[in-house]
Amino acid sequence: MPHPIKLTYHGITASVRAWSDLLGLDYYTLLARIRRGWSSEKAIETPVRHNGGGRRTHGATGTKEYVAWKGMIFRCSNPRGNRWRHYGGKGVQVCRRWRESFEAFYQDMGPAPSPRHSLGRLDHENGGYSAANCQWQTPEEQVECQLRGSTA
Repeated sequence: MPHPIKLTYHGITASVRAWSDLLGLDYYTLLARIRRGWSSEKAIETPVRHNGGGRRTHGATGTKEYVAWKGMIFRCSNPRGNRWRHYGGKGVQVCRRWRESFEAFYQDMGPAPSPRHSLGRLDHENGGYSAANCQWQTPEEQVECQLRGSTA
């Protein structure tokens, strides 16, 4: 499991989770800001913008994890997508928890361990996208899982 990202704010160092809990900030917004290179002060002190409808967003749009989540849903649910036939067209589905919430997906998967990692399924033959069947994988690990599935 990766180490939590630490922030120093007013001379005190704590994890992003600890700061979000202590200050009542949205964890995903704070994490996304830090991962984009914002200073601790700016990430904590900048108010969360609302999208006009009064809903607060997770602040992770554009991150590796959010892009993986959106791509997973698109591949499995949009027949017009160029990868549909390999995913949704073959019956691969996204579990309801993840389909309905990026926050749930991120809670289950956490941050990608490195830029090389992408979302991978352990069982390519029979398994959909869920916490029990997914992990962050390197390209080599994905090929290995695919080969294991095709020889089983």
